[in-house]
Amino acid sequence: MKRRFLLVNSMIGLAFLAGSCGGEEPVDEVNEIVQDTVFAEDQFAALFEESPEVDYHLPSPLQVASIFKKSGLDYNAGSTNLTDNADNYTDKLKQKLNFGVYSADMAYCVMNDQSNEGRKFLTVITDLSEEIGMEAVFENKDLMDRFDANLEDKDSIEILMIDIHERTEMYLEDNDMQNEAAIHFAGAWTEGMYLGVYDFEKNPGKEGVGAQITEQMSILNNIIKGLKDPKNDGTDLGWLILDMEEIQAAFDEFDSVIAFEADENASELELTDEEYSSLGELVKALREKIIAV
Repeated sequence: MKRRFLLVNSMIGLAFLAGSCGGEEPVDEVNEIVQDTVFAEDQFAALFEESPEVDYHLPSPLQVASIFKKSGLDYNAGSTNLTDNADNYTDKLKQKLNFGVYSADMAYCVMNDQSNEGRKFLTVITDLSEEIGMEAVFENKDLMDRFDANLEDKDSIEILMIDIHERTEMYLEDNDMQNEAAIHFAGAWTEGMYLGVYDFEKNPGKEGVGAQITEQMSILNNIIKGLKDPKNDGTDLGWLILDMEEIQAAFDEFDSVIAFEADENASELELTDEEYSSLGELVKALREKIIAV
């Protein structure tokens, strides 16, 4: 038996969202903002070829939330990283990675109408931003005030998340820290993959979630390139890069993937149960390393 996965080219991300302020945008406008942030795969790859210094305009985490929504991902209480773990992340790398993890968790909660849970993650992200030197992104009290004022309005919360990404991206650019975005995004990507794996294992009949998982694989090489930026030299990223390369290599070597890439007329990628299980175990192992205290 095989599970069917639709291989799509839109990009994902989990917790650095991008856009404008405000809380009264209609649903159609919110959806337009989300769509406008989506990169085609070749466009994303091109960003890494524009200059020797590499441009880190990584996909927005709101895209992952949007993909979760369209794939039918259910909210699974207890699947996110424990907020209590945050105080135990004293290593700078762990703090940066889990800034991404918790950002993905916040997007996951908001898109599943769990705004009260999402608020907890916003608090954790704010605290971690101080530890990694990005407190300026969250120093204005307006973010939390806006979140509290719109707890029952998911569209407004989505716009707030877009604003958080815009502030984060601007801060990293202004301080020549774009290379660190790759570290944040590695954590967000891993958490997004884990949430998809978790839900798919609980609900194996959900082909849509499987498509989301496969979709995320389409950008892993670019994340690895970002982590290898010379500006990240001196950061202990060796283990992270190796684990991500192992995930990429395993996926590329699946018989189903090889056959799909060899068939110019193929429109869908099919992974066997064994291949899917193998990929899921690698993702879970990496996620455990990232969130371990």
